[in-house]
Amino acid sequence: MNKKQLSVRLQGEPVGILEQTVTGKMIFSYDSSATQVVSVGMPIREQPYNDARCEAYFGGLLPESDTAKKAIGMQYGISHGNSFALLKAIGYDCAGAISFHEMSEPVVSQSSVTLEGKIVTEEDLYTHIKALPKKPLFLGFEGLRLSLAGVHDKAAVCIIDGKITLPIDGCPTTHILKPAVSAFEGIVENEYVCLQLAAQIGLPVPHVEIRQAKEISYLLVERYDRRIQNNKIARIHQEDFCQALGVVSARKYQNEGGPNFLDCFNLLRDTTQPAINRNKLAEAMVFNFFIGNMDAHSKNFSLLHTTPSQLELAPFYDMLCTRFYPSLTAKMAMKIGSKYEADRVLPKHWEQLCADIQYAYPALKRLISAQGEYILKVMTENKAFYTDVTKNAFIVNALVERITKNIIRILEQFQD
Repeated sequence: MNKKQLSVRLQGEPVGILEQTVTGKMIFSYDSSATQVVSVGMPIREQPYNDARCEAYFGGLLPESDTAKKAIGMQYGISHGNSFALLKAIGYDCAGAISFHEMSEPVVSQSSVTLEGKIVTEEDLYTHIKALPKKPLFLGFEGLRLSLAGVHDKAAVCIIDGKITLPIDGCPTTHILKPAVSAFEGIVENEYVCLQLAAQIGLPVPHVEIRQAKEISYLLVERYDRRIQNNKIARIHQEDFCQALGVVSARKYQNEGGPNFLDCFNLLRDTTQPAINRNKLAEAMVFNFFIGNMDAHSKNFSLLHTTPSQLELAPFYDMLCTRFYPSLTAKMAMKIGSKYEADRVLPKHWEQLCADIQYAYPALKRLISAQGEYILKVMTENKAFYTDVTKNAFIVNALVERITKNIIRILEQFQD
């Protein structure tokens, strides 16, 4: 019986072999010549990594939605629960610099490739977006073989000279396209405003813009794990915190056994600049609390392997006000102190958290006060800009009002 194996490559260079055993389990072994890790949680060693670790890292590259996995399974005639088969089918362009290939496929370095894509008309793009629920990741169009983690419908595209294109000849994608969701009014505008706000107060976030395909609005997010120069594109390796900590995507929430803030802050101790990265994460944690983002789980934070020896906290993403939607939970993905319920968090719970993560509470108090005041100032000064760009004054005004009330309530708790 032939072994079921995939060549695992970073920037096109082989680093190891992912194998599916006769029992359906996955094991991963590094090549003897490997010099770069696929994950900080999987250092280079001779002993293979078992199925649990493989499912956490490699399975974490796949969409989380069962609906999306079933659609992919139908397309390729494979089981939607078979991570190995799914990676074989769509694992050519994943998050970071990793890709999956047949063992016999020639090795072609992808450290830098020509940026190439086929222009998509607005009509075709509209058709593709409408079909996303049944064809996730633009499945089946132009022979695309790409994967993105996450629950909601999205796709990856190339932007060339400002135009939407679908990649050709193995070109990596440059942007993520996130369309409007009918169940959540204004979600595109919501995420746009929150990410713009984050950028304006100094948080590292990707460049975003809002575009239209007929009546469908969508958010276009520039990929931070890609670098473009002189019409050449290079992949930069990355992994989310769940992957780095060996936690499967299904357990990304703390109350389901997933990582907590202590795990996240401890993970940064092994980065190139741990103190700077821990401060950045603290800023993002406070920002998410201020804007009412209850879904800031551990797959929404990532590490960036900028070089084989340099590890950084990646720019922040998926920042939006989930409290804007009454149907969504008021419980946070990771608790602060002893509380999951945001409305029950008091200064003493922040103090508990600081003790847990070994972060100076006086410094965090100063951060909360300064950032809260700064957000209020920036929102006031930029509300007309947000309205002009989003073309949706109703959503912007309601969103700003919701965030403003939340910040004022929090700041009042810290007044001496």
